[in-house]
Amino acid sequence: MSTIQRVLITGASGKLGAPVCAALVQAGYEVTATRHRLPVDIAGAREIALDLRDAEAVERAAAEHDAILHLATCKEDRAGVIEVSARGTFHLLDAAHRGGRCQRFVLASGDAVNGIYFHRQPEPIREDRPLAAYPGYYPLSKVLEEALAQQYFHQYGLPTVVLRMSWIHAEDDILNHLTVAGDNFGIPVWSELMNDQQRSRYAAGRDAAVALRHPDGQPMRRHIVALEDCVQAHLLALERDTAVGQTFLIAMAQPFNYVETANYLARKLGIDVLELTDSVGQDFCIDITRAQYVLGFQPQYDIYRLIDAAIAFRQAGQRRRARSGYRG
Repeated sequence: MSTIQRVLITGASGKLGAPVCAALVQAGYEVTATRHRLPVDIAGAREIALDLRDAEAVERAAAEHDAILHLATCKEDRAGVIEVSARGTFHLLDAAHRGGRCQRFVLASGDAVNGIYFHRQPEPIREDRPLAAYPGYYPLSKVLEEALAQQYFHQYGLPTVVLRMSWIHAEDDILNHLTVAGDNFGIPVWSELMNDQQRSRYAAGRDAAVALRHPDGQPMRRHIVALEDCVQAHLLALERDTAVGQTFLIAMAQPFNYVETANYLARKLGIDVLELTDSVGQDFCIDITRAQYVLGFQPQYDIYRLIDAAIAFRQAGQRRRARSGYRG
């Protein structure tokens, strides 16, 4: 049985890292949070600077902890793919293995390794699907990190867990994605799919919810996940001994339909519905059965609850947490 008390979390100042850090503190763990560009600023957590490229510093930090949650990422940084993602993950895994104290090593990965949106997905994506990432340095980094974590489990018995999360939405992210006014969040970029008349109509701040369709007229479907459910998954990965050595897909229970969702959002906000066509995007569905039955994961958010929470966030005038600058 796990006797984890002291947890080291990398990437603790990030979009996911900060809420995970706060949840760990609330759950009673002794938390050491590493920072990079931004301060962590989580009450109850000890904050340190840690360069993952520095093997000796990583080894000292790992030696003091019972578990490591590795959330740090280089995103679309060409220089960081090998030096930070690959080498940094190797340093953490190797230090955890050689130190002999680590009872759990949790790696935060993403469904980018499955090529979601860009590659055709004729059936629900499961954990045993061969990895075929879409173009980019971030997807490549996650493929490398997953391979390292899995091999440290197979070669040395290091108790690793990989959480392969879908696109994470927090605060009012979903509103920024589904509407044309304000900050564009993620892909597609709506202005690139509009014709000249549509661009002119919405250029002055008029808003609309996007009903995205394929060229054949069928609504586009995709999977995402609420940040709160990702936090839940990380706590479960620490608590459940049955999770060791496994990879889990973390997403909403069902994918959402852009047309149905646009109609719901338009009614809630009193805005237009804008029909757009995407000739690139592919539908995909994430199968979370393993996470539900082995990890005990139960997503609390569907697309409608996520939208309602985002609207409430805006109406309350809440401030968004500072982010590193990567829009995704």
